Amino acid sequence: MKLDNKEIFKLSFLYTAVAAFPPVLNLFVRPLIEGENKLMPADFSQIEITETIISLAFIIATFAMSSAISRFYYDHVENKNDYNKLVSGIFNSILFRGLIVITVAFIFRNYIGRLFTQPELQDFSKYGFAAILVGLFRAINTTAFALYRNEKKVRFYLKLGFLLGILRAAFQLIGVFFYDMSFIGYVYGSAIGSGIISISILIYTYYRSGFHYNRKILKPANKFALPLFEFTFVAWGINFADRYFLEATPVTLGIYAQALLLGRGIEIILQGFQGATQPEMFRMMKEGIEKNSGEIKKLSHLLIAQSQLLIAAAIIPAMVYCLIFKTDLKLAAGFIAIVFIRYILRTQYIIFSIPLYFEKKTRIFLYLNLVVLIINLILLYILVPIWGAYGAITSIIVSQTIQVIGIYIYQNKTVHISWNLNKLLIFPFVIIGVTVITEITKLQFDLNPFITAAIVVLVIVASLTILYKNEIKNILNKRWKQL
Repeated sequence: MKLDNKEIFKLSFLYTAVAAFPPVLNLFVRPLIEGENKLMPADFSQIEITETIISLAFIIATFAMSSAISRFYYDHVENKNDYNKLVSGIFNSILFRGLIVITVAFIFRNYIGRLFTQPELQDFSKYGFAAILVGLFRAINTTAFALYRNEKKVRFYLKLGFLLGILRAAFQLIGVFFYDMSFIGYVYGSAIGSGIISISILIYTYYRSGFHYNRKILKPANKFALPLFEFTFVAWGINFADRYFLEATPVTLGIYAQALLLGRGIEIILQGFQGATQPEMFRMMKEGIEKNSGEIKKLSHLLIAQSQLLIAAAIIPAMVYCLIFKTDLKLAAGFIAIVFIRYILRTQYIIFSIPLYFEKKTRIFLYLNLVVLIINLILLYILVPIWGAYGAITSIIVSQTIQVIGIYIYQNKTVHISWNLNKLLIFPFVIIGVTVITEITKLQFDLNPFITAAIVVLVIVASLTILYKNEIKNILNKRWKQL
């Protein structure tokens, strides 16, 4: 199967534009709600804790169905009746799991509040159920968007994606300024904005596919999804445990959370890249991994290069953006480079995971990530009291590096592909190593963070230039001939 580079770039651009739209809108929302007599760093720490709850509700409600619907789409798309039962059944299961989460949270609401030291977070009933609803709505939206990407409903996907961003941002502002000038107004606004799109998706889905719950059809999807759910549940612990360890220092968490928020913008854009890449990878693998290994590798190289280029392009602007804040949130600029760079590890992990997803070799994700979670928790327990936010950053980088090496070793033994390790492993690790060294140097000698960040950007650009010099020459030659 010949890789259509123009089509991939087109889809990647469109999916990335949709994925990037909500984070871009959030860039305007944050400065409007931050400042004296508005939200302070401690308030943003509370928003970050609610995001932890939202993410957990999202993971449980989704049950990895966004991945399952992408994979089993190809097994049922030619049989309309079975396909409708699959789609309807998956959305029914999401709603059922969301109801279970709400019920359990209601029963244990008082105990959940006691997990936190901040008084504002101890009354779980005030914000917790709204946060769970946001997680449920995110599960519905994410699964639907995965389906529409596979169905090539690009325009429909674009309309819903942009509308979701607009509604969510608008209701966040309404919630803060007209309901409650606190994290509670922000969460309620998010719930209403996301809910409008989710309800629209459900109406459209049931109108098109009917209302079904077929155990026979869902059983293979659930079996496929179970280890992925276990993996994402453990990964939630890996990615969000640092917030809990920092919750007792709200100002520090608020500043750190601002860098993480901008980092999540990077992650969402990368998901747009991955959303364009994964269906094409699955199509090529269906025709034969060995037959299409060259094109699979090209697509993987494109994904890792896009990720590094995005990170390099975003570091300095993100730091400049942080300086517009009126409170101590502006100190988040110092964390940007080291926080952004870890998304290289995320992309590496996705690339080595895709062949295992296709071959349904998903049990490894649970075992590997349990080990990584234990390591992460131990490091957080030791390092956060000593280094604060930098203890959390160190823990996640070490944990994710182990995660990448582990999944590469297993994938290489299970589904052998002769990867270009310079492009996918060695040079990305060098970039991460340089970033860590510059960060230590910055702290040791009290250097301007813009200087060390500029070094990181230059290293990324130099790395890409060395690795992709032939591709760059070909592009320049084509452009020159066109002139």
